[in-house]
Amino acid sequence: MSPVPRYRQLAAILRKAIEAGEYPPGSRLPSEKTLTQIYGVARETASKAMDALAADSLAVMVPGVGWHVPPEATGNPDA
Repeated sequence: MSPVPRYRQLAAILRKAIEAGEYPPGSRLPSEKTLTQIYGVARETASKAMDALAADSLAVMVPGVGWHVPPEATGNPDA
């Protein structure tokens, strides 16, 4: 068992996918429901992971549409 919280583990997986170009700027990210099904985590865990990405400017919630990678996503919270 990892000492790293599961939401941080999931955020790291998604961060790597974004940085690798699997989700380019402007693209839609998987829904929280989809993340729960793929990774076997609770909805709250998926939500916290997305919030963590948003805090690092790697995800933005578009009301009524879902989570997206912002056009200016850099992966560097100091940028």
